[in-house]
Amino acid sequence: MSAVDQAIQDVGLAATIVRSSGNLSTYAYISPKVKQYYERDALFPTDSGIADGDLLLASGNYYLVRSLIKDERSGEFFMYRAKLFICNNLVTRKEYNSSTKAFAINTTNISCLIIDAATAMTMSDRAVVMPGFSGKDNLYYLYAQAVAGITKNSLIEDDSSRSLRVSGNINPYFARGLVEVPVKIEG
Repeated sequence: MSAVDQAIQDVGLAATIVRSSGNLSTYAYISPKVKQYYERDALFPTDSGIADGDLLLASGNYYLVRSLIKDERSGEFFMYRAKLFICNNLVTRKEYNSSTKAFAINTTNISCLIIDAATAMTMSDRAVVMPGFSGKDNLYYLYAQAVAGITKNSLIEDDSSRSLRVSGNINPYFARGLVEVPVKIEG
């Protein structure tokens, strides 16, 4: 184990990379410095197995991994650096079933980040600022793993049972392994 990997293990948190093919145990140093309150910088050891678009569980919080880069100096690989989105929102994806003429649950417990497009506040914070507000004109962005399968025809239900409708083009190029989905609250 390199000195940098050992340092990350010593000062970092035990973390789990959550994958359908099997979880991986690793360590992560998650910076307490806040640029955007829903985004953090992180460092991972060289043998972590981390990849863009991974879902990371550390200290009871879920994070989406984006902008992963290898930190190399003079040809030597020291560690991985990444940006993390805090994603403690859980949503359910529903798809329209033409035979029953109703939306049916397709995928549950999708970890994601939902922010207000205008103010960059998370959806739950917006509800505190403007209780009862669910206007059709307010636009949010939902960030989730591409494997969640969200499409233009998906109906998304958040953990407060609010229905969110995809309201624009899904951006699959936002970050490798992640999608950016414009959504509106259905009133």
